[in-house]
Amino acid sequence: MGGLFACDPQGGGTTATAGETAASTAGETEPSTGEASTDGATDGPTTGSSEASTGAPTTSGGAGEELGCADVRWAYDVAKFHEVGDLAVDSRGHVRATVPGAEAFRVLDLDENGVEVGALEVASAGNSVRWGGIDGEDNVVLQVQENGPQWPRDWVRKYALDGSLLWEVEFASASDGFVIGTPVPGPDCSVLVTRSASLHKLDADGSVVWEQPNPDFMQPFVVNAAGVSVGSLVSTKWVRTLGPDGALLWEVEWGQEAFDDRTFAVDGAGGVVVGEQHHALARFASDGTLAWEKSRTELGRPIDAIAMNEAGELAVLGRPDEGPPEVLRLGPDGAEVGRRACAQLTSQKVAIDAAGRVTVAGYEFISENGQFDWWVVAFAE
Repeated sequence: MGGLFACDPQGGGTTATAGETAASTAGETEPSTGEASTDGATDGPTTGSSEASTGAPTTSGGAGEELGCADVRWAYDVAKFHEVGDLAVDSRGHVRATVPGAEAFRVLDLDENGVEVGALEVASAGNSVRWGGIDGEDNVVLQVQENGPQWPRDWVRKYALDGSLLWEVEFASASDGFVIGTPVPGPDCSVLVTRSASLHKLDADGSVVWEQPNPDFMQPFVVNAAGVSVGSLVSTKWVRTLGPDGALLWEVEWGQEAFDDRTFAVDGAGGVVVGEQHHALARFASDGTLAWEKSRTELGRPIDAIAMNEAGELAVLGRPDEGPPEVLRLGPDGAEVGRRACAQLTSQKVAIDAAGRVTVAGYEFISENGQFDWWVVAFAE
């Protein structure tokens, strides 16, 4: 493991999907529901491989009437022949959406009016670029893997809002083990990195805080502001939480499916929500006790994706038996707060901000030309 550090980070994501690990470890490029796309790349550990767009585009978010949306703040039409791979809302209330491509992996910066005010671009020259998330200072964390037999090298990189590279840490599969999942940034600007035999916590400047063995292949997916991380043991039903020092807090075996169909979220108090796409949704208290559980039948939909803010407000995305995909908003007690949907939009990604407002990304099928037109839609309260 080696590193290039810029010691002036502008110093987190709290939701992730277990399906991301399956794509990462297999090197697949076909995104599935809740997965990050692996269609993107950089050409090595150089700061010249990325740039931020200069000057704000004039494109503004629309109202979304053509999509059959109600109570919408704005709707952003993604460039044709591109799709959204990941979605998050940063501390400014800006939506960050990844758009993988053959030439560049882009991270859009959409302001509170849906106007694209910038985009981080990382060149894709045959390698794989994957989304890690945003930290508490809205810096972007990405993982870059070098193509080749057994993915010989990879880098964890942190970029500032202006697109500059703050730091990168290089790993080698021969010495550090293979990649499991993607890096997980926290609100404290730290980053968790999982290898096939070890866990690593990097500080805000990329330096190592701790390293420890990972004999049962735990993959952390989310971290809260207190540094509590939540993950799963690969191909099992075990849910595990670690403290900021890497020590075990609690673990529990729950559910019917193992790993690939699971989504995870954690709030500021350490409350954990786990969803199984075809089974149920469960919330655990900070000590691991089961607070509540809702079956797919009770929810009236599969659990395709979830998002939760630090206050414990939850957004659950799934397609009911009839109608388009819909977002259920649930309070920390599991009670329904509201629903959001667009009649003409097949929503695939969901995010929630600190105020509980929901944003989705999905596609509209254009029957005239057989194309899929992707949109990002931000709902009102």
